[in-house]
Amino acid sequence: MTSSKSEVLEYVRENNVKFVKLTFCDMLGRQRNISVLSSQLEDAYENGVAIDSSAVTGVGGIDLKLMPVSSLLSDLPWRPHSGKVVSVFCRLANIDRTPYACDPMVMLEKQVSKLKELGLTAEVATECEFYVFKEVEDALEPIDYADYCACPPLDKCESLRRDVILSLEDMGLKPISSHHERGPGQNEVDFESADPLSAARNFIMFKSAVKNVCAINGAHASFQPMPMSGQPGSGLHLSITLSGKNKAAATRAFAEGVLRRCKEITCFANPTVNSYKRIKSRKISYDSLRGMSMRIFGDDDSIIQLRTPDSSCNIFAVLALIFAAGREGIEGKFKLREAGEGEHLFENIGEAIEFARESEWLHGHFPEQLDNILDTLSHRCEEASKLTTDLEFFKFYSDI
Repeated sequence: MTSSKSEVLEYVRENNVKFVKLTFCDMLGRQRNISVLSSQLEDAYENGVAIDSSAVTGVGGIDLKLMPVSSLLSDLPWRPHSGKVVSVFCRLANIDRTPYACDPMVMLEKQVSKLKELGLTAEVATECEFYVFKEVEDALEPIDYADYCACPPLDKCESLRRDVILSLEDMGLKPISSHHERGPGQNEVDFESADPLSAARNFIMFKSAVKNVCAINGAHASFQPMPMSGQPGSGLHLSITLSGKNKAAATRAFAEGVLRRCKEITCFANPTVNSYKRIKSRKISYDSLRGMSMRIFGDDDSIIQLRTPDSSCNIFAVLALIFAAGREGIEGKFKLREAGEGEHLFENIGEAIEFARESEWLHGHFPEQLDNILDTLSHRCEEASKLTTDLEFFKFYSDI
């Protein structure tokens, strides 16, 4: 919405903003925030706001601060108009206000900067699927039983999607289309391309908008990758477009770089027990270029679409790793392999985590914190593996 500290402060003064939510993501991609009075925002810019590092999954024993990012301000339209509330995304910083190296937002900014050094810029578009449920006698049922691109009255989600899109527009975000998906109560909203940092922020705020709009209407939204046994899973498709120097060759080398690191990225792109139920149901393989893992399309094959991630991920971390792998491909002048069937991804999250533990490449991108993050992820998945019903999974993963 705005691009400088002075514009943010002026907007807050002129629009009767009472509270500012200083928003960030923990290492598992779950939205977190601290609310401050608008009168405290200028001090937050100057000095940051201290947080308990245990709030950032996988991080402990260090002091961290939140530092607002001026260009990532959003209105929260579902809040009361009297005493307006806005959200400002924040970087994680050390106590001396220097960037915290393991903050996925900082990691993504670093990779985008390195890409620019190669004469290239990138935009990212997201396509996100989710389910909507209603409560029936202490149980959850799909809000409808419509299918792909259905119309009302079969599609009972149309008004919800409309409210979500209107809320997103009020927040300054740019969705471009929406429709009912294949599963009962399943929906999809697609976003206009944006720079990688904005695209990641937009996705987090989109999930928040969906959950809030559904709650206001007495419904429940789920971004789980497989919330209903025997029904289609929900994915997060990421479309990446490169621009600049030697774009065509760079795009193909970027794609190959991502494919070579795809298995290492998997536990971040697919961090839940149910992620692997979706992967197995779709028979997703990691190096079938025209298959379920990656599509390359557009004029002169200019768009790379990754189809393995799901919405339970920390999108900042996933994009940072994708761009690091793609840049590795460009710098190494990797040759894009031919389309083929390829091998399947991991059978379960445990296999993905153990593969990640042995990766020197990942340890280089998460200095001193990778093992902590993987330990936390492993513990969470061990707890989830004890669950047996869809409702239990819904409650356990209600924070994604």
